[in-house]
Amino acid sequence: MSNNKKKEEDIVFQGKTESIYKVIVIGDPAVGKTSLLTNFATNQFEEKYLPTIGVSILKEPIELEDKNATINLMFWDIAGQPQFYMLHRPYYNGADGIILVFDSTRSSTFSNINNWYNSAVKYGLSGVPRILIGNKVDLEEERKIILPMAEHLSEKLNAPYFETS
Repeated sequence: MSNNKKKEEDIVFQGKTESIYKVIVIGDPAVGKTSLLTNFATNQFEEKYLPTIGVSILKEPIELEDKNATINLMFWDIAGQPQFYMLHRPYYNGADGIILVFDSTRSSTFSNINNWYNSAVKYGLSGVPRILIGNKVDLEEERKIILPMAEHLSEKLNAPYFETS
């Protein structure tokens, strides 16, 4: 563990029992950002697609019993439709983490991940931890993005890669 990492942990947990972290969730429309978060928070899947208008915020507490602390992740599910792009700057402001999501059945959503990442960098988030998620991998017959492609992008973005359905 680097000295910087250790110092960050000490700052976060020294004398504190609760911390809040803002995580933006970005990607093209209909890649499953909202479904991913809903499933994470409630363990339920909503089949009906309702586009996010602007931003939707979900708070999810995570108990860290060994540190006697609670981390509150504030997920900012940011609309992927072009008409909302001008609203992104305030939504990105102050983010502590980024989740980049693409639909493994639509190549264009994978190609656009670079644009989403570049927009985050443009708004000052180049040093923020990030992860890359390939969604809808259960639709194997329709899958367009194979694992080596996603792993290559993951390395390029310095972001761990996860697949989900």
